[in-house]
Amino acid sequence: MSNDLSSRLQRVAETLDSQFLGKSEVIRLLLIAVVAREHAVLIGPPGTAKSALIRTLAELIQAQYFEYLLTRFTEPNEIFGPVDIAAFREGHYRRRIEGMLPVSEIVFLDEVFKANSAILNALLTLLNEREFDNGAGRQRCPLISAIGATNEVPEDEIAEAFFDRFLVRLPVAPVSAGGFGALLDAGRVRDW
Repeated sequence: MSNDLSSRLQRVAETLDSQFLGKSEVIRLLLIAVVAREHAVLIGPPGTAKSALIRTLAELIQAQYFEYLLTRFTEPNEIFGPVDIAAFREGHYRRRIEGMLPVSEIVFLDEVFKANSAILNALLTLLNEREFDNGAGRQRCPLISAIGATNEVPEDEIAEAFFDRFLVRLPVAPVSAGGFGALLDAGRVRDW
């Protein structure tokens, strides 16, 4: 690793550490996942700064970012882009993917295991090969790392198979009682 990259990663880690108290280990492992181009999942209860941490990380590394809260009702259009109507009228099926998951470098999928099996299956190729089937063609995706967040580990067969795609699995705990005092001292908690 070059000294420039090493020093940039150190600055990102320091910035994240200063903003997310008590999350140093999670931050370091997330940075390792990004450098290794692996996918990660953050496992923890609501209110543990999972979403804010990923958003800030993507901003600091200046990555093309996509975020979506998945539900069992999520449709492919919502994450892969809508069908290109003009092309469809000419007899070609493809999606308009600008600003969507297939053109993003860092992807955050909140409640990742609550998606329906159609969405999870559609994501497999993208996560495994970093390629996306867009109509009749397959295209390369710039995906560096997909990061999921969940409150619970999946128990159904399809979600478990999808869970295997996330090599880095990080438990994220709430701020400890001692850490809450430090959080107040740092001015992170505003007027209620």
